[in-house]
Amino acid sequence: MSEPSLRAQGVLAWLLGDGRRIAEPNAFLRALAAQLLVAGVPVTRITTGVPILHPNLWSYSGLWEAGVGASERRYRLGAADVAASLENSPIKIVYEGGGPVRCDPQHPNEGASFPILADLRQAGITDYIVLGAPFSDGSTKAVSLATNHPQRFSDADIALFEAMMPGLAMNLEIQALRRTARTLLDTYVGRQSGGRVLDGAITRGAGETIYAVIWLCDLRGFTELSETLPRDALITLLNEYFGVMTQAVEEEGGEILKFIGDAMLAIFPINAGAKAACVRALAAGAQARAAMTGINAERSTVGRPAINFGITLHLGDVMYGNIGGERRLDFTVIGPAVNLVARIQGLCGELRRPLLVSEAFVRSSGVPFEAVGAFSLKGFGATQSVFAPRDG
Repeated sequence: MSEPSLRAQGVLAWLLGDGRRIAEPNAFLRALAAQLLVAGVPVTRITTGVPILHPNLWSYSGLWEAGVGASERRYRLGAADVAASLENSPIKIVYEGGGPVRCDPQHPNEGASFPILADLRQAGITDYIVLGAPFSDGSTKAVSLATNHPQRFSDADIALFEAMMPGLAMNLEIQALRRTARTLLDTYVGRQSGGRVLDGAITRGAGETIYAVIWLCDLRGFTELSETLPRDALITLLNEYFGVMTQAVEEEGGEILKFIGDAMLAIFPINAGAKAACVRALAAGAQARAAMTGINAERSTVGRPAINFGITLHLGDVMYGNIGGERRLDFTVIGPAVNLVARIQGLCGELRRPLLVSEAFVRSSGVPFEAVGAFSLKGFGATQSVFAPRDG
């Protein structure tokens, strides 16, 4: 067996064995570089480029550099920016099914071929090759390898690269599928709930009772807005509103469970004591109110209606798990505590208060509130005391 085949055999065995079990992209890239170096390949730089299904990102790229390590680059680009970034690029050639593309960055006649060569030349790179990684859907992703070795890559090195690409592509596709699954779950189910589902918590009826702060926010006057605003203006309003709410909740460690029309349900799990969770929820409420004040000021300058809302906070036991039919499940919370926060939410508009909390929340938070009254709420026999921040 020739030397190139022996070298490729070791790398391929790793790609089809231990390499498949490395789920984290940066760890995989570091391990791949180590395998190539053990095989005698003088690699000093590796990149991977994989477009992904994500609401805000177009693609991510792994980068490993000798002496630096592995990192990840994420690209937030619109369609026009994507086309511009790929123009006159070896990556574009490979994405379109061409290649491999091999360049000598130190060669003067190749200086203007691709803009990236100027950076590689400055970094001392002597050989640069971009190869296609074929995915099972028929698309081709890109992998680049570079060296600063004075003798460049040998014919044996190039033969190894070409031999390993199908196995490397399989690993990259597995990582991309894992990332896509996690992204979709995080986006549509929530980070913590999505993690549970990904770990196998998908049995209908499976769940647990947890103690948590429950957050419910709702738009004021949404019915009228939906009847008077054009479709695009209404969607913009909802995105601005939900954007503020989701950011505030997530930055304070809350978990968004679902959007229900113009309402949003979230929880703040009690991990380090009830008081800490209450304080985080109140901080999220304050952040949301402050951010919306700024947005409404901008909206008023262009004649758009203000976004008014109410936030309700309660604390109690909830059943957290899978509920639904045989083919369609919802990972959410249910229980009397959820019902109570929904009933109190209905008072925000009536009392013209942007934030109301329950008596249980007041007791646990240690924060001074003012009582706004005791109310008979549907489904609850005893009257329920409701409170508001003292700042109104």
